Amino acid sequence: MSPLLPAARAEAAPDPGGLRTFQVVAAQDMPFYGAFTVEAADPESALAKAKATLLADAGMLSEREPEGVHSLRIIALQEHDNDPLYTDVSLDPDAPLWPGREVREALLSSTAALAHLLASLGETEAHPAELDQLVANLRVLHLEFDGAAGLAASLGSLSPEAWVEHVMQWGWSHMAGGAR
Repeated sequence: MSPLLPAARAEAAPDPGGLRTFQVVAAQDMPFYGAFTVEAADPESALAKAKATLLADAGMLSEREPEGVHSLRIIALQEHDNDPLYTDVSLDPDAPLWPGREVREALLSSTAALAHLLASLGETEAHPAELDQLVANLRVLHLEFDGAAGLAASLGSLSPEAWVEHVMQWGWSHMAGGAR
């Protein structure tokens, strides 16, 4: 739970004349399921097609499973459209906040590190599984960071070496507190 900032504490003194109004943004995750078929020559190709289908349109998962809800949380509590006073307050001790701050930072850090490793190895195209992992990471990171989805999609328009360099620089710029 994020503590109140010193300036916010001073403003938060009770008003004897009435109650203040706070805005709350909350969420609870619910799993969605769906089924589809793919035609392929072998299991590896089938898995690749299934991944591509889901990454292109996760909206096909339309069967809600209300019994599987998890991660009840307050995303933010704020007053007068100011900066949030509290963020990421978990109300479900058995489930991590996703994408929680620590998970986002770890994924961003590992994405930049993987891109750095690929750049240092050279012959980036010889590592298709790692390139796929970078794309998958960026697709998750797009929930929090502007530009991640576009960067993931740009793999086909750049050489693998140039693309990995862009991913590495993008990751480092966000780790250093760059624009979100």
